[in-house]
Amino acid sequence: MASVPARRSDRISMTLLLEASGVDSQGQSFKSPARTLQINRHGAVIILDRDLAAEQRIHLQRRAPNEAHRESDARVTGQFGRQDDGYLYGVELSDSVDLWGIEFPPTAESPEAVARMLVECSYCHTREVVYLNELELRGFEANRGIARHCKTCGVPSIWIQAPHEDEKKLNLRAARARRMAEAQGAVPKSGEQRERQRMRLHTRLTACVRQAGSDDELAVCEDISPLGVCFRSKRRYDAGAALEVAVPYSPEAANIFLSAVVIYSEQMPKAGLFRHGAAYQKASAKTE
Repeated sequence: MASVPARRSDRISMTLLLEASGVDSQGQSFKSPARTLQINRHGAVIILDRDLAAEQRIHLQRRAPNEAHRESDARVTGQFGRQDDGYLYGVELSDSVDLWGIEFPPTAESPEAVARMLVECSYCHTREVVYLNELELRGFEANRGIARHCKTCGVPSIWIQAPHEDEKKLNLRAARARRMAEAQGAVPKSGEQRERQRMRLHTRLTACVRQAGSDDELAVCEDISPLGVCFRSKRRYDAGAALEVAVPYSPEAANIFLSAVVIYSEQMPKAGLFRHGAAYQKASAKTE
């Protein structure tokens, strides 16, 4: 009986948005959007609305703003059919390129593992495939997250199940990032500025919003970064309005309010709330 070849890494059903470029089977140059259906350490199954032949070489680049530096040449291994939005292709990546930004564990089986998951650090968004034992799986089921050490952050953090990339959400986040960056005077260019923009923490912390001439309002923080904060509130604050924001906020403890200016305001009709993005203002040096 022929032996089944061992997998070189786990296969993950996941949508990641890509831009594919190259020359199609008719000899026409192209640059088109694509997305993954399944990924592994060495390749993927992608959907691309271009007719390609086996053994063709194409170039793939991630479309998420914080992942756009990840790109790789790929070899088309074959076509598996067609869906409404394109052809299904198997592609193999260069072994030396990390297009996915995911740490895969050794392929050796863990005797205590009862589940495998792709998780990401809720702070820096580093992603890893993890094998969970029964105790860890029960903890995830109860808390929708697991506590583990993050090599990138250098400290323990909460890890959640990694979400699919979504076209609408990607465009919305990119637009928000541009507005926040423009509020700082220019689109971030330095490596340090890009890193600060990337380090956005998604959270549900309580925030307190303070505006001159009105009562303080408690709000829900959606994400926070060194550049600013996104929060949802019952009260609408106009773009350009000056605020002071404390996050996290507790009425039972000391709180630090930072000066901020509202960059955008979006109505959330179904929730009866407003979503705001506010950029922190740099304190000006004053001579006493």
